Amino acid sequence: MDVSPETRHPVPAFGWAARDPSGHLSPFSFSRRETGEEDVSFKVSYCGICHTDLHCIKNEWGSSNYPLIPG
Repeated sequence: MDVSPETRHPVPAFGWAARDPSGHLSPFSFSRRETGEEDVSFKVSYCGICHTDLHCIKNEWGSSNYPLIPG
């Protein structure tokens, strides 16, 4: 039985994603799995991007998979 991604990961989420190596980020909606008993849940209000994220966004190391949400 094939289970859809929405069934496996029912929690809506939002991030800023690179969709190609152009370096541009755009709004991206996706879904996550539910928080389990051994997980910690927190809300992120602000974040930064490290230099490694910049390399990944632009696929400078040749290993990026898009869409890619840095951080």
